[in-house]
Amino acid sequence: MPARRRAQPRERLARLVDRLSGRSQYVTFEDIARASASRAASLGTEGLAELVAAAVAESLLLKDLRTFYDRRTGGFSDQWVYRVNPRHPLAASLLDDT
Repeated sequence: MPARRRAQPRERLARLVDRLSGRSQYVTFEDIARASASRAASLGTEGLAELVAAAVAESLLLKDLRTFYDRRTGGFSDQWVYRVNPRHPLAASLLDDT
């Protein structure tokens, strides 16, 4: 049986964001950072901001600025939310495999 190749960081990031978006309506950078710190994600947190920014720059991830209301404080805050671009060639092949 051939050796299984190790997934590249951007592939792991796309799978992680896709998995998180299946559990929640939106995925923030904090969600990505929290999940990537787990051993299962194996992304780590060092260089994560650069990895996410590069994925957005190549359109692997799409990001939107959303305004959220906090009921406890009565205040509003703007946060970036992320999702996988299903039309990106890498994402299309990864999402077909799952």
